[in-house]
Amino acid sequence: MARGIAFVIAALFALIASPVMAQGKHALLIGNSAYEQHGEGEQWTVLPNPVTDVDLVARSLRAVGWKVTVVSDGKWAEMDTAIRAFGNEVADAEIVLFYYAGHGFEYDRRNYLVPVDAPLSASEDQLERKFVEFERLADRLIYDGTVIFMLDACRTGGDVAPVPASEEARENGAITRSAPAPVITESAVTRQAASGVRDYDFPPGASVAVLYSTGRGIPAYDAAPPPEGVSPFAFEVANLVRVPQVDVSLVFNSIRQGVYERTQDYWPPQVPFTYNSLSPGAYFAETEPEEPFELIVAEAVPEATRPETRGTPARRGAASRTIDVSLDDLQRIDEPILLMRVLASHTVEDLRAMDAAGDPLATHFLGYMQRFGLGVEKDLDAARATLERSAALGTPYGQLELADFLRTQGDGESDHARSVALYRAAAEQDFAKAQAQYGRVLIGGVMVEKTEANDAAGYAQLLRAAQSGYAFAYYGLWTFEEDKADKARWVEQLKELAAAGGSDGDQQLCAILVRDEQFAASIPYCEVAANAGYPDAFGYLARAADEGWAQPRSVEDAKHWMRQALSRGDLSPGLCSQMLSMQYLLAVETNTLDKGRITNCSR
Repeated sequence: MARGIAFVIAALFALIASPVMAQGKHALLIGNSAYEQHGEGEQWTVLPNPVTDVDLVARSLRAVGWKVTVVSDGKWAEMDTAIRAFGNEVADAEIVLFYYAGHGFEYDRRNYLVPVDAPLSASEDQLERKFVEFERLADRLIYDGTVIFMLDACRTGGDVAPVPASEEARENGAITRSAPAPVITESAVTRQAASGVRDYDFPPGASVAVLYSTGRGIPAYDAAPPPEGVSPFAFEVANLVRVPQVDVSLVFNSIRQGVYERTQDYWPPQVPFTYNSLSPGAYFAETEPEEPFELIVAEAVPEATRPETRGTPARRGAASRTIDVSLDDLQRIDEPILLMRVLASHTVEDLRAMDAAGDPLATHFLGYMQRFGLGVEKDLDAARATLERSAALGTPYGQLELADFLRTQGDGESDHARSVALYRAAAEQDFAKAQAQYGRVLIGGVMVEKTEANDAAGYAQLLRAAQSGYAFAYYGLWTFEEDKADKARWVEQLKELAAAGGSDGDQQLCAILVRDEQFAASIPYCEVAANAGYPDAFGYLARAADEGWAQPRSVEDAKHWMRQALSRGDLSPGLCSQMLSMQYLLAVETNTLDKGRITNCSR
């Protein structure tokens, strides 16, 4: 073992001595599990899964053409050497990924990764020799290409035990990556490391994406089964980075959703946070893996006892299997997130074969992919032809998607008339999403004449959608009402929906209360919606922190939430403009105009 380590270190030093200009995609993955125990008292806890995690992610990346370097249980010298060598090697790469799993902490607004030989206490002048500073590491790797950072570590200052919220979760158990905060000594004064990891300020113009596995002050789960033997974050990453021709931003959104769903039975649930300045067209994978890939994890949970895992890599290529998406899913969950689930389970060739065999879901998703260039080249002519076939199958989601296509990409009055007819046909099948959209079309007076009869019919459609529990319909009803008592009635019904666990209800309450200028009252609902990944909620929380809606103004919190909002390509246009203005004003106020700027929301 010692000889093997010496050989690896010698090879890395050789790379430093002889720079290699490497094109393509390169990744450095570090997983630290076997933390050394030094004497008595509190120690960095041993973590079962980081080494397994990086091996799993490495297999996925290699399957789609990445050159991967893995460091397992790295001591300080080994981590430092590997990072220096990697930075030297990838100076001309197309895209670079740094992935870390293990302990981490923040001190004096700096973030540190913890090698396996690190002490739990150190003097301030020892920090750089005992821990790996993330900001310095990141600056080494920033170059003219695209750089992605993924950090799977707790963002807490002390031990936080998970509290399962269900009997099933209690039986399964969970392990976090929390540990006692290190004690850093400065000028004979002992201070505790601060909780919460600071957002990295990348240089201006850099193409950078950062994905933290959890929010500030929240533990990351080393294990939250099922499945066993891998963190929920690593499982989602390994599953989704193999999906071809999907923007990194959408992959990030899907990872966030997957981790949240896997840990929502625990308290607190784990919700990854991200910010990025990437332009469209940055992919983890351009093509399908050349060889079949099966996700293998230790102590895998039997299929019969698993909850819905939204498709595991073991199912990719299984064209004979049906697509595991329900009508309820299609009404509640955004299409891009559902599409990532589908592509994690089925190849594009699978979908084409299933489409040819008349599978309505495959036809629907294939048309959506062609329309927006997700997983395949964008082709509006092909999209229209596929969506026409989808609508002809008579499904409400097929009719709704073609209706939306004709409304936005159609040509002339005839396409708009067909769009309205398709909205009506989908709504008549009691598809709540279609009812709500058809109601807005009737009330809007754009594709149909603005009359009292159409307003009444549109209101009736919104009411039917609301009675089905579709939260957006309540927002439409609230907007339509003029009487305050009627508006309050819909707010109270939304509160009942939110109390029952529907985060979409929290999102609509967040938007309504902000629009009604009940700013302090909106914050709890916006927080729940943000944890569930709704982009507008990020923007509202940024405003709350900047304007001091309920707490004293916090520039740091405003910047944090603003970055989450700006990183999303699906932020509403009005909030996008507000966030872009806030980004500039906060940069002027904090004298950080020379730091990176994010404009993704303006796509």
